[in-house]
Amino acid sequence: MPAILDHIFEFVGRLTPKRSDKRFFAVDAWGNLDLARDVHAQSLTYFHSKSKPPVDATLRRDTACDIAWAPPSVDADYGDGVVRQDATFVSPFADALPEESRLVRFARLRPGAPPASGTDGAASAVKRIAVLLPCTGDVDEWFRRSIARELLTNGVECVIPTIAYYGERKPARQWRHVLRSVADAKIQLSVTPVEMMMLCMALDEEAKRDGHASVDLCLAGVSLGGTMSALTALAMAKARDDAENNVVVCCVAAANDCTPYVEGSIETRLAWEVLCESGEADGATPMSKERCKTILLDVLKELDMSNLVVENAVKGAVCVTAREDRFVGAGDAIAKTLQTMVTTAEGFIREDFDGGHLQFLFGNKKSSIAPNIQRAFDLMRA
Repeated sequence: MPAILDHIFEFVGRLTPKRSDKRFFAVDAWGNLDLARDVHAQSLTYFHSKSKPPVDATLRRDTACDIAWAPPSVDADYGDGVVRQDATFVSPFADALPEESRLVRFARLRPGAPPASGTDGAASAVKRIAVLLPCTGDVDEWFRRSIARELLTNGVECVIPTIAYYGERKPARQWRHVLRSVADAKIQLSVTPVEMMMLCMALDEEAKRDGHASVDLCLAGVSLGGTMSALTALAMAKARDDAENNVVVCCVAAANDCTPYVEGSIETRLAWEVLCESGEADGATPMSKERCKTILLDVLKELDMSNLVVENAVKGAVCVTAREDRFVGAGDAIAKTLQTMVTTAEGFIREDFDGGHLQFLFGNKKSSIAPNIQRAFDLMRA
């Protein structure tokens, strides 16, 4: 199937004027890059392993978080008897984030009737938890709802996080998911893996306290969510020293680095005129678009996953790609990264479809996502 939806996205993007249009990324140009660099440097301190701590011991970060849980309730949108609990905790980067983004928000969805205590009730031997990270634009739960429904019917607990700058964490001036500056993008990509690592480790510890002998965690997502899933798994592997490898990932149409900003279809949704007119370092000399792209990639270069990859980080990985993907490319780079992350060669599965990127969001391949998450869980016991 040709990448028709990808082509339509590009066509519309090229026709729409971008100057000062809130629907285009970076309408505020570069933003506070000094702050973004500081946030990224802080995020890397969470990637230090316990066996090889940073030289400066004060850089070692606490990975614990204090979760505030709302009372459980039944959520029929996710299936009969599904129990929902919304929750928050303070981001470790709260001081650097917009006020609206300072609380990490997520919903936990459990199959079955709500227990009186708000816990699982009788603990089973193995608990499976899928953390579903958002694709670009999934500011609430619209995209992940159908995926979670299918997983819940198979007894998988689902967690749906809201990442910084999305949904209730969106700054007031921002339109939906469209980040207003390059600095905002760097900050979002830096803080999300650390916030999700803290969430996953807290859920893992809670399940064990509830009496589950074993907990299987799957980090899964499409596009942005797939990239963040892999980075979160890497952060966890570093923080826990891989003492207990109980994590698998399912990355669908995910990028390995930030080149999609300048080479993929999303390039048509950046406010290049604003970025170019912001000038070189002197703030006065306009840049060519090609020069602007070079600087953008340099600003975001530290977010290349190959710079953070950890061997044996996950028990298994499912990599789903599209041969004609015009957003992130054919997927060979992310596939190579995930192969490096798995414990054994048998722990890696790649499924390569015909077609493009948007078929996983709006087309006929969205139905493949939940089954591939199930395949990732199966790799845990293979």
